[in-house]
Amino acid sequence: MLKGLPISPGYAAGKAFCIRHFQLDHVPTYPIPEKGIDKEIARFQNALALSHSEILNLLELPQIKSSLEIANIFQAHLTLLEDPDLKKEVSKRIRDRHLNTEAVLSAVIKDYSEFFRKLPDPQFQGKAIDIVDVGQRILKNCEGESGLQETDDLQEGVIVVAEALTPSEIVDLNARRVLGIVTAEGTPTSHASILARSLGIPALIQVKNLLEKVSRGDVLLVDGVAGVLEVNPSPLRIQEFQGKVTRYESRIQSLKEAIAQPSVTTDGVEVSLQANIGKPQDIDAVLANHASGIGLYRTEFAYLTRRRFPTEEELYETYLTVVERMGQQEIVFRTIDLGGEKLPHLVGGSIEKNPELGWRAVRMALDRPDILRTQIRAILRAAATRPTARIKVLFPMISNLPEFRRCREILLSVRQDMAEHGLPTPGPLPLGIMVEIPSTALLAAKFAREVDFFSIGSNDLVQYTLAVDRTNSKVAHLYQPTHPAVLRLLHEVAEAGRAAGKPVTLCGELAGDPRLTPLLVGLGITNLSMNPTSIVPVKQAIRTMSAAAARAAVPPLLDCSTTEEVDELLQRTFPPPASA
Repeated sequence: MLKGLPISPGYAAGKAFCIRHFQLDHVPTYPIPEKGIDKEIARFQNALALSHSEILNLLELPQIKSSLEIANIFQAHLTLLEDPDLKKEVSKRIRDRHLNTEAVLSAVIKDYSEFFRKLPDPQFQGKAIDIVDVGQRILKNCEGESGLQETDDLQEGVIVVAEALTPSEIVDLNARRVLGIVTAEGTPTSHASILARSLGIPALIQVKNLLEKVSRGDVLLVDGVAGVLEVNPSPLRIQEFQGKVTRYESRIQSLKEAIAQPSVTTDGVEVSLQANIGKPQDIDAVLANHASGIGLYRTEFAYLTRRRFPTEEELYETYLTVVERMGQQEIVFRTIDLGGEKLPHLVGGSIEKNPELGWRAVRMALDRPDILRTQIRAILRAAATRPTARIKVLFPMISNLPEFRRCREILLSVRQDMAEHGLPTPGPLPLGIMVEIPSTALLAAKFAREVDFFSIGSNDLVQYTLAVDRTNSKVAHLYQPTHPAVLRLLHEVAEAGRAAGKPVTLCGELAGDPRLTPLLVGLGITNLSMNPTSIVPVKQAIRTMSAAAARAAVPPLLDCSTTEEVDELLQRTFPPPASA
């Protein structure tokens, strides 16, 4: 029995298919005569163009278009393929060294990936595998080879085992309908992990000595809930595992049956469950899971899927589609929450040592008010077109009151400009801030005098409070959402909102974890926004808990000194339902 980190829930049983490859180490090397240099450079450029075309086609696939996170991954690949330095360096080495494209490109990609691997920031370390992925794609297009050559004879019904997998390989594997994925490396927030979750493939990562202990054809049982991999189990154990699968599927079915039930505690407290989405196509999942609205509409997708800024008209059409489909349900539009490193082709962004602490979100938008004004104008137009719509505007990464005031001034200026030009304008829209920086949480009472609502971005709040990058496997265990300091900040914001009569919503992974629902309700946070698929299990937790009991548990929870104390007290006070 091997332990791993589960990053995509579910169970899988099948035979192992081991992938042991690294194409950059296995390329032909041969000299190119002087008269053939230009032709060789043209061959490289053709492979580059073909790779670019392939990524554009990938972005049109339903499974890619349906997820902002997945689209972001391949948008990053496009950026790499369009990097003039890559094109220049490979062409220069071909000319200077008189070597073939494969040999030169392999060396350049290795240099690039090693550079990023050695950087202290884990976010840049994660870019190394994207660079390798792009390099492999260009290499195969040099000769028109198929991508995953080792998987040409891959059959349906297998568990893929590898040291690591690239995003492109994950997409290819999903097309072949593999049952599960197990890798020796990886992090929960790596691009490959995001893809596995989005595509619904049960997966484990960080399984030590994996390829030494698993051989092709071994029977594997993958527990994507407990994080366990069993190799060549007994027939009796396989039978027991199938029983676990049946119970798991039964529980999932019972959750689906509870989907239309009201989200009310046993003592009558209603908890609003809304959805986080990033594009109009996601609304199907919002409606299917009976969300009470859109608590967070991420507007970044429109910027990441174009090689230019979206026009006001394009944004207006997108927002209007959302407004019309949601009727009179609440919609919270968050203004652009990207940094210059994600839009280098548009805003001249460059690599920053600490992008999460750098030029991003409102910091970038306030330096480029033309971007923010265009977006706000589109939102106001959509709101004016449907006066009965319940629209709110949310500003991300606000760290001080002057930032919020400047955002508000820009919105009011845009509204006035529209009115002066005879364009219809909506009534006043509620304006709120994302609380994701500790300084903002500590000053929540001051902000409450001016904002109309709060939305807590729990993922970033935890990261910034604990100084932990959860993408770094060496410190990921320190990313603790139930850390006492985090609880006190949540309590601070909840109390500020309650005292001022301003709604407080919590977004992020905390909102979608049913084990933590009693904690949040106890803190007085009764507006939760999450991935649409998390709504049903959270609703079930709400319908089986007492809000009064949750409130009573808060003082001792806030008095805890360690995360372990918090978790133990939570489990003792609100024991989870029996698992599959």
